[in-house]
Amino acid sequence: MQEEKKEKRQPKKHRWLRFAPQIVLGLGLLAAYFSWRDHRRKLTQQELDTALTRYIQGKYAIYGDTLTPVGEGKVVYAPNDLFFPTTNQYELEFETEKYPKRSEKETVVLRYNYEENTLRDTYTSFVLREQVEEKFREIFDRIYEQNSYDLVIAVQAAPWKEYDYSAVETIDHYLHNTPYSNISICVIRGQEKIEEDMQELLGELIQNEYGVDGVVYYMDEEEYKNRGLKGSWIEHGPYSYTKRVRFARQKEKVEFSIFSLKEGNNIKHTP
Repeated sequence: MQEEKKEKRQPKKHRWLRFAPQIVLGLGLLAAYFSWRDHRRKLTQQELDTALTRYIQGKYAIYGDTLTPVGEGKVVYAPNDLFFPTTNQYELEFETEKYPKRSEKETVVLRYNYEENTLRDTYTSFVLREQVEEKFREIFDRIYEQNSYDLVIAVQAAPWKEYDYSAVETIDHYLHNTPYSNISICVIRGQEKIEEDMQELLGELIQNEYGVDGVVYYMDEEEYKNRGLKGSWIEHGPYSYTKRVRFARQKEKVEFSIFSLKEGNNIKHTP
């Protein structure tokens, strides 16, 4: 009887494994915390990079990804400010093994603000990129004919200052807390449709409460066919497309700016 009871209790010893991701995250946070709070001596760059690496690997351990530092970390400077050249931020970039790049420049960026003692990163934009694209396709399917356009979302180049995404963001919560998504679109469509399309797009963005910063390339069928491999056309240039239009709407604002990239002048500003 005692042996049977012992066998029944045995699985309880392994119940902590359910919390392994949280434990790993906690250990990473503690390592980073005590490293940055060590006032006895100045941390070496290698020690700081190690602490940041442990932090981000622990935070996103649930994804089973491999995040590898790209070179060494660096202080983030504001080149346009001659009097205050530093931003009080230290940045370390990472390669993600699980989420493929769309561009050679794409990396996960982690920034540590050593004045405010905050950490912000861009990993979630990799995790949710395809879901974000699907959300915006739902909008553009109502504006353009289906299968007549290609849409690509770029990951964040730098973390947002206002919000630190959790490791398990839902797509709706992510879009609600994202000031704008960076979109590139190419579509088989005549340029005479631009103003009508932009007005309709504004209504959709307000209704869905999305912020965007994007560009639409209006093409004929030949240009669309020869634009390059799917998703990579955004890097091909110089462009010779018929018409290029940039549009922007900051989340929770009604203003909607439309610019012509080809002529380099403002087309319309819609309140």
